[in-house]
Amino acid sequence: MKKTIKLPLFYFMLFSSITFLSSCEDQCEKESVYYLYQPIFETVEVIRESVEVNEPRPINNLGKIYFKDGYLYLNEIEKGIHVIDNRDPSNPQKIAFINIPGNFSLAAKDHVLYANSYMDLLSFDISNPNNIREIDRLEEVFMNYNYYASSFYQNERQVVVDWKFVEERTITEVDCSNAYGYDGRVIDGLYAFSDVSAARVSGNAASSGAGTGGSMATFTIYDNYLYGIDNDNVILANISNVEMPALHSKIRVGWGIETLFPYGDKLFIGANDGMYIYDNAEPSNPELISKYQHINSCDPVVVQGNYAFVTLRSGTQCQGFSNQLEVVDISNLQSPTLVKEYPMYNPHGLGIDGNTLFICDGQAGLKIYDAENVNQISNNLIKQYRNINPIDVIPLGNVLMMISEQGLHQYDYSNLEEIKLISSILIEEPDAEN
Repeated sequence: MKKTIKLPLFYFMLFSSITFLSSCEDQCEKESVYYLYQPIFETVEVIRESVEVNEPRPINNLGKIYFKDGYLYLNEIEKGIHVIDNRDPSNPQKIAFINIPGNFSLAAKDHVLYANSYMDLLSFDISNPNNIREIDRLEEVFMNYNYYASSFYQNERQVVVDWKFVEERTITEVDCSNAYGYDGRVIDGLYAFSDVSAARVSGNAASSGAGTGGSMATFTIYDNYLYGIDNDNVILANISNVEMPALHSKIRVGWGIETLFPYGDKLFIGANDGMYIYDNAEPSNPELISKYQHINSCDPVVVQGNYAFVTLRSGTQCQGFSNQLEVVDISNLQSPTLVKEYPMYNPHGLGIDGNTLFICDGQAGLKIYDAENVNQISNNLIKQYRNINPIDVIPLGNVLMMISEQGLHQYDYSNLEEIKLISSILIEEPDAEN
């Protein structure tokens, strides 16, 4: 029997199923288009040889921010670190770019800058920021640097450095009565989707001598230890010899940990489903005190006195639907309790200086609040800067250093009634060779 199936336009757009003439047994042929991301590999040797200090280049795709001794270090996601002379915040100057493939994290102590390159931990001498040198490499420290890729690819000599969007066309025989519906399949070890929207890749001054990171930090330093997030673990490296870190231990924290914020001798860890509080009095062996749990959402945290301020946001990577600020009473560290929730647009990083709270609220811009009364924060908005998409902030010495999708911006907030934008370095398209 001849069977022809007419598919609605929706199906052509998502997986373009086309059915051909078949036999008398009511069998149909269906052509389907699957959308998937294929990994692009590079050898470990090439990656390790690619680390070098170059002339400054245009800023693009910022991820993390770090401040140390008058200099800003800005992570460009997976590419490296921009070095900014910020001794005069009204006139910041780009002085170098450290090319570091696979860089996401950074922190510094004394004259040494630490940064990851995919799975390796690198050390740079920054005693002269105009002549930065790589001085050490600790190999294979962060073995879960790319959890999603490593789930499918276990090749210690190659690294997944990018993803390529492709289409796969297949023709299959199906029962003519069952020629419709959602269709996902495994192709070359990767799950492919017939719906293109489903094929998306997830691609703080803590111690004497250490610098200051933002709330989105995945590296931090306390005493003689560097802490770094590696999927659901925190890696500890002993940096008592700052030029030669030594791998110390690994702490299993839990799924979805994202950010590190040290406060006194406590370590606050933001996670998809809550906030972990660790006693860090013995820096070589942090011990869990408690966990404050919330619904699944991205979760940076900052702390001031008896309160932790936590932003939750929705989005594909965050696996949640809430966009809000939570104020948590931590006066009893063993039993943190929610004080108040405030709706937000899509908050990312945040910072606090005294009673002044800075929130990077996605397309709603930068919001500055008086947080002295934690029950009335929404009623005490000091200033809102729209038409900007902020990512993270460091408030320090009456200067707010902020990275956004538009670049680096700095504000003088010494007079809260007259906050001033004092400088910007805007995003530029990088040169083709970069």
